Amino acid sequence: MRIKQHIPNAITCCNLICGCLALLVSDNAYMALMFILLAALFDFFDGFAARALRAYSPIGKDLDSLADMISFGVAPAIVGFKYMKDLAATFLGNKNWLAYLFSDTVAISDRRGMGLLFAACLLPLFIALFSALRLAKFNNDKRQTENFIGLATPACTILYVSMVALLRVKLAEASTLYLQGEGQPPISIWYLWLPAIAAPVLSYLLVSEIVMFSMKLKNLSWQDNSTRFIFLMIVAVEIAMTIIGNFSIPLLILSVITTYIIINILLALKPDKLRDK
Repeated sequence: MRIKQHIPNAITCCNLICGCLALLVSDNAYMALMFILLAALFDFFDGFAARALRAYSPIGKDLDSLADMISFGVAPAIVGFKYMKDLAATFLGNKNWLAYLFSDTVAISDRRGMGLLFAACLLPLFIALFSALRLAKFNNDKRQTENFIGLATPACTILYVSMVALLRVKLAEASTLYLQGEGQPPISIWYLWLPAIAAPVLSYLLVSEIVMFSMKLKNLSWQDNSTRFIFLMIVAVEIAMTIIGNFSIPLLILSVITTYIIINILLALKPDKLRDK
């Protein structure tokens, strides 16, 4: 086999390595986000290289799914789990979770609360489960040639890890104020629980039947691409606001992908005749 036939698989392996690195730094959501963005870049270029070089193979298809499962399934789940564990630690301290949960000295009401807290910390793991289901579905779904059916795993992961990266900063600030006696306990601040709330929602979107547009442009016609052009104009405004307001990159990423999801949900509520061709 010629060397060029191995190029797409080599790029896919770079995706896999970035996913592994994201797992290694999963306590640091910003670093994990950087590696996941790199993984998404490699994920784009392996398909581009395969098409350009006509280097298709069953091994390449399976390897791509395995790499995506690590980078866009397991990595975000672990990043979210470790965030939730640190949030819970503001209530538990350094106590052993399971020992505390099943201890005879713990009141039943406290044990119930601990059970709910433990369950909330496990919710981010749903992203790994539903990413696997989506990837299996995608490999066998012939409808996803022009657009996506459900939310793509890279978009889901980048949105989720960006959210955790932002909230890591808020959690650190809330913990510092609480220790200084000047704020609420972090566990009582509602928005710090968003990774637990968002995980099941994103998991549903991964395997939903909602048609989500891709950014593939066959031509520059407004009639055929109005939705994509409107989305790009909104993104341009969001980028300008980020620069003017000196907002963080994770916040920009979060707003862009949230906008994408909202547009697609609104389109799903419209008659088919109003959707782009």
